[in-house]
Amino acid sequence: MGKERYCSDCHLIFESLHERTRHAFSTGHMSDRSCIPCSRVFYTPRGLDAHKNSHQNHQARRDVDEPVSDLTSGAACTSSQIVHIETAITSLTELTMTEPLPRHFLPSWWAQSGDLEAALQQRPDHGYSWASPVLNVSVYPLLKSQLLDSERRKSDGFPVPLSVFQYGQNMRGNEVNRNNTPLPPPEAGSRPGFKTYAALVIDCEMVELEDHVQDLVSVSVVDFLSGSVVLNTLVQPVGRVKNWVTRITGVTPAVLRDARSKSEVLLQGWPEARARIFAVADSDTIFIGHALPNDLKILRIAARNVVDSTVLLAQAAFGSVERFPRRWALKIACKELMDVNIQASRKPHSPLEDTLATRELVVWCLIHPSSLLEWGNKARIEYEKEKKERDEKRAEAQRKAAEERRMKILEEEAKEEEQKRCEHAALSAGLSKEPDIVVEA
Repeated sequence: MGKERYCSDCHLIFESLHERTRHAFSTGHMSDRSCIPCSRVFYTPRGLDAHKNSHQNHQARRDVDEPVSDLTSGAACTSSQIVHIETAITSLTELTMTEPLPRHFLPSWWAQSGDLEAALQQRPDHGYSWASPVLNVSVYPLLKSQLLDSERRKSDGFPVPLSVFQYGQNMRGNEVNRNNTPLPPPEAGSRPGFKTYAALVIDCEMVELEDHVQDLVSVSVVDFLSGSVVLNTLVQPVGRVKNWVTRITGVTPAVLRDARSKSEVLLQGWPEARARIFAVADSDTIFIGHALPNDLKILRIAARNVVDSTVLLAQAAFGSVERFPRRWALKIACKELMDVNIQASRKPHSPLEDTLATRELVVWCLIHPSSLLEWGNKARIEYEKEKKERDEKRAEAQRKAAEERRMKILEEEAKEEEQKRCEHAALSAGLSKEPDIVVEA
């Protein structure tokens, strides 16, 4: 294990360069040798200086970590923006808050150099006290470190455009659609972030059409860094609806008619919803969601830069396996990790609430890596315990079923034997009652 996997600040040794880089960005360690725009950590300050001297062509040095991912944003930030998590905000006891502070707020990364009270004042008024305020741009490299690679996107069924689909690939039909469209590239000469967002969180609600496929009925999009709402609207399905799933979506034909009569925002089908998203996103934009493939499939968006909170949780529990044996629902994850209650009532889901909750969950996972792994270990142990109990119950049920089948067979065989015995006894009794035949001379 080489010196490049060693943290010179806390003396921890990591299994990979990726883990050391993630550790450095999440703790603020080795900040004097970290290049935030490139998501790289150098072993020596001299290596960082050499890198800065050749920053324009991004030539790597021999003492550099591999980048966490390709550079997907031109957002500029300096090493001074990295603040150690434990000292990133003022102590809760030193603040005079007008509302109780959710536990998952402490510690965290905020835009105002650790001034939590000022940051909360900037928080968009969504009506959710647990929603985070504006995030420090320093959290962006951590988000980039969780981009899914092509193999994970393939195994999780993310949509791909028909133009790049190769026949013979092991993919389900709904992953390859002629309407799947990649994000447009950044406009030539435009300033990064001028028209598009660095990262967007998405949640969609769907209905069932007559041909048993799903269609979009509402969509919510939130800017990951600021928490502001980009899009939150109902959508008129493009097909004939068989099941409105009103218990979950809260939508009926009357609801859509009422929205139309009040001139509220009502998009005409998934094509218009996708066009609205494409107007504020490009191929550099990171898309975030909980079970994100479902949302991108319904929007026919073939995105490459994606972060899925279900994967963050499952990897913490099971590691980087090809197929996760379990994934956690958003409601359960928010309660277990952050003690935040969402979807608390029996009312239909709010896509805005789910979108903000997904943002909150991803932020928590990024800035609490050790707590996430601790939860993952407990969750895996609990899953294995429950699986063992289920397997034992299944085995016991199978044993009982086999025993019942065996007893049934024995009973049937006994009945057959009894029936044969009775038939034989009746035959014998009949023969004994027949008169003797007398032959006269």
